[in-house]
Amino acid sequence: MKRSFAHMVPPVAELQALTTGAVYTTVPTGRVRILPDAAGGQVDAQAFSDDALAGLRASIEADGILTPLWVREGPGGTLHLIAGERRLRAAQAAALPDVPVRHFGQIDDRRARQLALLENAQRTNPSLIEQTLAGFALMRDLTGLDQAGLLRHLNALRKGREEDTHGLNDWLRSTFGTGVSVWSLQRAKILNFTPDELQAVQSGQLDLKAAYELARAATPQVRAQVLAEAVAGRWTAAQVRAALTPINSAPIQEAATTLQRQLRRAHQLTGNDAERARVLMEELSRLLEG
Repeated sequence: MKRSFAHMVPPVAELQALTTGAVYTTVPTGRVRILPDAAGGQVDAQAFSDDALAGLRASIEADGILTPLWVREGPGGTLHLIAGERRLRAAQAAALPDVPVRHFGQIDDRRARQLALLENAQRTNPSLIEQTLAGFALMRDLTGLDQAGLLRHLNALRKGREEDTHGLNDWLRSTFGTGVSVWSLQRAKILNFTPDELQAVQSGQLDLKAAYELARAATPQVRAQVLAEAVAGRWTAAQVRAALTPINSAPIQEAATTLQRQLRRAHQLTGNDAERARVLMEELSRLLEG
């Protein structure tokens, strides 16, 4: 039976209307201010270092800013930055007198946060991880669901068990080119990456598919160990899988051998214990059958 989320007001259409109505213009660089709590959805903590900005500054000095900043109205003729902090800082360092902007008018902090996440996910050549983390953060903000609730909702939508009251499938397709199925089955795996795995993929030291395989590790210790070996050896997904298989299977084989010996005494159980054993064995049987 489909469960409705009609008591929630989906702001997806309102957000799309805001982006459609934004005005493109050029403003003096000095008018744009960065608020202390501005959230642009950056994943890399080093994104604003001098070294990280050097290449962008050189590009801006040569060609100007190709992708407009996103701004909103501030007090006294100022403009508050919504998204594009790296571009703005590089423009300031390059002493660029004017910058192109996409002006969203007077909007509140919540809408500004949503737009910042959206811009980060849509900007030119974002990494898949940046796009995914920004996309999930934006969906949480738009729906009011926490991470677990959002994942349950996406899976229920994929299976046709709930109504798409928030319009997420159409919005995901129009924004990212992929729908609920991809986000619930593939993109959701990125949410389970450890910080070290995220950094390794972001820096190009680990292939994304290899990182997916690490989630199969039996313990966090094994996962960290294989990650270090995979980064050092530039392993493919197949190599990570091959390294994990014997490590993961050893504890299972040992437990299966122990259980096989103990099951010889199962007939000695009575009453509630016998019934509980029967239920557990049926569950194990279903698990093994897939």
